[in-house]
Amino acid sequence: MVSDRRAWLSIFLAVNLINLPNLVTCFIPCFTWLALNLWIFSMALTLLACVFGMRARLMLWIAVPLILLVPACLASLFSIQNLPTTFLILALLETNQAELSALQVPVLFSGLGTLILVTLYVWFVKTRVPSSFRLGPVGRGVIISSLLIPISYDILAQGHVVGLAGIKQRCLTTFPCSTLYGAYEAFDIRSRVQNRKELVEDLALKQEQAFQDEPNRQVHMLVIGESATKSCFGLYGYDRQTTPLLERTAGLMTFRDVSCTAPCTLLAVPALLTAATPGKLLEATRQASILTAYKKAGFRVYWLSAQKKHGTYDTLTSIFSAESDEDIFLSGRFDDNGRGAYQGAWDASLLPLVRGIMQRKEPKVLFVLHTIGSHGPYPTRYPPELARFPAEPQTVMDTLFRISLGGASTPEELELAQNSYDNTICATDFLLANLINELKNAQASSWLCYVSDHGENTSTARFGKFLHGMITRQVVEVPMLMWVSPLYEQAHAGKVAGLKAHLNTPFSASCTFHTLLDMGGLSCPDFKKERSSASLQFSPGPRIVCDANGNLMDYDEKFPVRQDAANVPPPQSAEKIQQIAAGVQRP
Repeated sequence: MVSDRRAWLSIFLAVNLINLPNLVTCFIPCFTWLALNLWIFSMALTLLACVFGMRARLMLWIAVPLILLVPACLASLFSIQNLPTTFLILALLETNQAELSALQVPVLFSGLGTLILVTLYVWFVKTRVPSSFRLGPVGRGVIISSLLIPISYDILAQGHVVGLAGIKQRCLTTFPCSTLYGAYEAFDIRSRVQNRKELVEDLALKQEQAFQDEPNRQVHMLVIGESATKSCFGLYGYDRQTTPLLERTAGLMTFRDVSCTAPCTLLAVPALLTAATPGKLLEATRQASILTAYKKAGFRVYWLSAQKKHGTYDTLTSIFSAESDEDIFLSGRFDDNGRGAYQGAWDASLLPLVRGIMQRKEPKVLFVLHTIGSHGPYPTRYPPELARFPAEPQTVMDTLFRISLGGASTPEELELAQNSYDNTICATDFLLANLINELKNAQASSWLCYVSDHGENTSTARFGKFLHGMITRQVVEVPMLMWVSPLYEQAHAGKVAGLKAHLNTPFSASCTFHTLLDMGGLSCPDFKKERSSASLQFSPGPRIVCDANGNLMDYDEKFPVRQDAANVPPPQSAEKIQQIAAGVQRP
């Protein structure tokens, strides 16, 4: 009996060495019960083969290769507070020599840690774990229960579809499955995009003569929002003044009925930047982007991001950013000491960067700004001076954390969380209004387009409050705004007339690529004129949305047209559209 206890203790410690990253995750950045449950799940999964009769020692010997990955995972956890999944591995594969040299210290410590840990593990298994020890009925029961109880709970509480998805989610968020799958996915994606840098050279691009003869400086700007739902914009009829600056901005065009392509950044942003259809990541990685086209047309292209280069939110977008002439990530890239900054930056911090670049007086410039917008946790997304609604940060953070775990919240707590979310919209209002002022001061032929990658459920949602990733009206219906300078409108009145004619037309954000190329008079093999909202022949087609599991659906079939709180005006007649195009009548 005593020997069995010693054997169990030895096995427990050895398995914990394998699952050390999962144990550390329980406490970084703070202790969570969810991480503890995943650690228990991963421990049981490691011992699963022993349930079917395999000797524990043999199983531990087979697991030796996994020990080689543990130090690198720990370095990732302490550096950027994330296990090295697809996004970080992909970033390391795409990093340049300067960034790689900054990682010398973590690599050195990881190598030394690997040597020490493997030596300790081999010695421990060889000297402490009995060679013939097999699990008894009690041990097998504990392991099976640890695996089946959480899965059974998910199935009973939310159905078999969610339950089965939960199994995959548990595996892909715990070591070693997360790291192994992340490595596979990163190499797969990298193999698809190895030739992206050649796209600029090989792209067959044409430009309308009116744009080739443009005598004015051209400064264009795409601002990609994050988790912003249109129902919380004052511009769309929200009963709070969240967008007072934009409401006073002359010439701002508000598209009333735009749907996102997917409820998560990973799937949504590539469909904004390329002509790929929703959910087709493979197509997106092989197609020209907005950046590619404008760079081919002679524009100096800048990618300015308040998000991370190596983190979850940016994912594939860091690949597209590599096509720019200059990219800056305020919230994360490796510093000179080889550590990730990842402290988070406010979107307003992008303004000085834009001003500095504008002062260079370059004749043709395209900005792509990737904001952190309204992504949780909300209190960290805006400076105190931009907060219009009372929201005590710690209370809001506690409420959001409890909601993420499925806990209940009081109406007062939900109101504070809503206040904090609305403050993020106020910060977006401040950013966009100031960016438009910068373009006004440039006295250039300019346009600014703002579209959010997806929306966010708010306090009024029946389920999934303050979350995204699911298909709901608030998540799918996004704000899209366009502003053009007087010089642009004078030179290209037809484009502006097309935009104004379609402010009430329902369409998908997948039309962004086609619209913005059309706004520059550009065309390439992937460009479709009829998909541009700046064209009088605009025919957007069905609004297809790809859910987080890759399933496609027609949004208008799932959510029939209704007059909602945004007070969307009725669709315009063909006659009125022609009047607008001819300049006879304003929308």
